[in-house]
Amino acid sequence: MTEPAQYPYSLKFSLGTLAVMIVLMAIVIHNVWGYQTDLIYIVIGFCGLVFATLSAVIVMKRLVPAIKGNVALQLDNEGISDFIKEISIEWKDVKEIHLVQGRSSSIMRVDLKWETDYGSQIAIYLRWIKGKDQEIYETTVDYFEHYRTGDDQ
Repeated sequence: MTEPAQYPYSLKFSLGTLAVMIVLMAIVIHNVWGYQTDLIYIVIGFCGLVFATLSAVIVMKRLVPAIKGNVALQLDNEGISDFIKEISIEWKDVKEIHLVQGRSSSIMRVDLKWETDYGSQIAIYLRWIKGKDQEIYETTVDYFEHYRTGDDQ
């Protein structure tokens, strides 16, 4: 386990999120298109602004890194590096690691030994990370078990 385990951003989930947003925006426009009132223009303008802002954030923060193949999660002898939230956790600070199953994806919950600026639990959302949730969790637990005592062999 001398090599770091690296998991890239999920291109599939990034594209899926954008597709769902486009469908929802199309539904809003379709439902209000025939009305000719000032209120409707305000609603369409507001929804369009929210859509454009969220789309820009998803493209810049998730889609571009996924296309480039950037690393979203890295496990090494020092700890866990979550590049999505820009958080690094050292193994010596970790108390336990849990996998919280969801309907479409899971969350890896890292319980810390003490309270930090991020709290005593850190959630790593696996939907934005390419790979099978269970495999990512098992690899993380393996790294934790191997490196938490400082045993590098």
